[in-house]
Amino acid sequence: MSEFGEKLISLRAARGLTAKEVCRLVHIPQSRLNELEWGVRIPTPGQIERLEHFFEVDAKVLADLAK
Repeated sequence: MSEFGEKLISLRAARGLTAKEVCRLVHIPQSRLNELEWGVRIPTPGQIERLEHFFEVDAKVLADLAK
């Protein structure tokens, strides 16, 4: 699991949300979110931006972890 994935799981858990709920609210397919959380895929800049906005984290927090 990547640092990016661990951070996503942590942010999701802190809000008490399921992966399915996050996907519906952020407009990312559930299969993609699973791949991001497990470090199988690298997120696109658009996905990073939507996730940072949704989880209300400072810009570039997730982007830096995705590198």
